[in-house]
Amino acid sequence: MYQLFEIALKTKEIRLEESLNEIRRLNWYPNGLVLAKDDDGLQYVLDLTSFTLQCNISDLFPLSEGGWLPEDFLSREELVNSAITELRKLPFDLEILEIRRIIKHD
Repeated sequence: MYQLFEIALKTKEIRLEESLNEIRRLNWYPNGLVLAKDDDGLQYVLDLTSFTLQCNISDLFPLSEGGWLPEDFLSREELVNSAITELRKLPFDLEILEIRRIIKHD
């Protein structure tokens, strides 16, 4: 798996237990303090301990590791925007602190 980017978040409050039905309805699956969602070959992993969202993709096609710029990879930037849209649907009060556009191979 490759991590395409990571979004650092700030939250005021998360009521996970109270929101489980809504989270599942949005096709996110809880696993401890991590929420995961699969979306057309992408995997979003929201870690509620570090308040980060990772976007992962399979390693079917090799990608060069390292940083990338939005203007150089418009299709990747569309994925960032899609991830932000998915985050905003969740029943949490989240604020984006930073988007780390760095490809890492696990």
